[in-house]
Amino acid sequence: MENTAFAARERALLLGLMTLGGAASNPELRAHIGDALDGKPRLRMNECGLVTSEKLGRSYHHTLTDDGWAWCVTELEGSAPERGGSLGRTLYGVLRVIKGYLDATDLSLAEFVVKAREEGPAPSSDLTEAIRDAYWNLAREPQDWVLLTHVRARLKDVPREEVDDALRRLEQSPGVHLAPEADQKTLTDEDRRAAVLIGGVDKHLLAIEAR
Repeated sequence: MENTAFAARERALLLGLMTLGGAASNPELRAHIGDALDGKPRLRMNECGLVTSEKLGRSYHHTLTDDGWAWCVTELEGSAPERGGSLGRTLYGVLRVIKGYLDATDLSLAEFVVKAREEGPAPSSDLTEAIRDAYWNLAREPQDWVLLTHVRARLKDVPREEVDDALRRLEQSPGVHLAPEADQKTLTDEDRRAAVLIGGVDKHLLAIEAR
């Protein structure tokens, strides 16, 4: 099975979304790969059924569909884009190594990505619920973006490391989103300290779709 022919930018956006666990906002994509899924690329991905996109707050949030994950699996055995240079050829060589590992271990690509993104032991369900409760006490409506500064203030007796671990796990739950602030100039020093580091990206905002 051959993949739809996409340009280098579109391939990078799809693979970048995959490395973020298959779901990310445009601010997260910008922080992760230096680009966002917008304009014609977004419309094309939506029309091809590879990505669903939803406006949450001020930004689009994108999710790989089953066909999107299948595209990524096929791309693991793809060829580097023209004019990709040595870096592009090396990247696609690494993708083929990953494909060989998945075949040898009988892991799906989604399972591999989730395992790679997991950090630390699972937090207690009580702490996860405490974060959710803090969010709903602060949010004006579902999907409202709330600064982690305010969430942490309601959990000040809990060690920071435990809250960080809980936030990382909570992000894997359906309908829960963590994102960096798009306008970094609006952040205070306290806001920056309150960020949680996930995948090398400082995330300052929490949004939950439903109770």
